[in-house]
Amino acid sequence: MTVRKKPGPGRPRSVASEEGHHHRDIAAAARTRLSGLTLSRVAARARASKSTIYRRWPTKEHLIVAAFNRWPVLIPHDSGDVLEDLMDLHAQSMRNLRRGELKGVMPKLVAARAEAPALAEVLDPLIERRYDPVRVILRRAIERGQLPRNTDVELGVHMIMDITASRLYFAPSDASGPAIRQVFRVVLKGLGARGY
Repeated sequence: MTVRKKPGPGRPRSVASEEGHHHRDIAAAARTRLSGLTLSRVAARARASKSTIYRRWPTKEHLIVAAFNRWPVLIPHDSGDVLEDLMDLHAQSMRNLRRGELKGVMPKLVAARAEAPALAEVLDPLIERRYDPVRVILRRAIERGQLPRNTDVELGVHMIMDITASRLYFAPSDASGPAIRQVFRVVLKGLGARGY
């Protein structure tokens, strides 16, 4: 026979604090506090108890990863043209960045990662997965014959993502549609894309 423990003192658990909008509030608070983040600050901003946060995310690293995972996923649409598909991803990124809660998150995330080796270990694989839509687009281009069969997909993915991230977040460079289109043209030409 299982004996159920009587609830201890303190605030009772609520459905809202376990699931749903409360978790979204906490993750949003973490996104805005990535640099110098503490669980106390996140709790205060999200109006949640520290015990609620510790139950779900036992370390700061867990909380940052949860916040990063709420970043909208890009969808690799298939127009039949590799450049147009890459431009569509860029347009999706720009729409996401216009949302207030996402502004400035990536530079803060990079800073937090540099300060915490433990964070790099868990975050780097997640960042790599975020590159998957570009991988899908480049592999489709190879199947269509737009890119050579021997294209180094990983090199292409990193060239596209790293240059774009640099322009969007770190360097005072033009990240407008026409400027990014020209960057993608140069990368595709370097990869041997047909017609560039």
